[in-house]
Amino acid sequence: MQGDELLSITPEALAEAILKRRQRMTEHLPKTLQQRTEENNRAHQLASEARATLSALEADDSNATQEEVDRARVTYEEHESFRRRTTSRLQTVKNRIADCDEALVFWSTMSEGGWGHLLEDAERLNSGGASTYAKPSGGAEEEERT
Repeated sequence: MQGDELLSITPEALAEAILKRRQRMTEHLPKTLQQRTEENNRAHQLASEARATLSALEADDSNATQEEVDRARVTYEEHESFRRRTTSRLQTVKNRIADCDEALVFWSTMSEGGWGHLLEDAERLNSGGASTYAKPSGGAEEEERT
């Protein structure tokens, strides 16, 4: 799109497009959450089993060779690494769900005409007021008084 085409898009149309996109995203997130939860549960189970095996082999009364203990330790570290990755993936999906929920509320308000707080500066300029750049800050006023 060129500049003129971009300027022809109304804020309301843009808000509607964003809202529809967010709604489509939220349709896929529950399935993804279920998949990540199952993956995370399996990873926890594998890590727990590997930890138990390693602990049993490291016990003093175990007749395990050092090679068996080393293999069990490597297996445990691999499963634990997988568990941490799946936990991170699950949290990412949960964060996306929360983000989408917040965005849906925000963009629903915008599509219903709740642009007031975003257009305060533009309305002030249209009525002949000073721009944000031209408005003096509190610190500058203090310096002028002294």
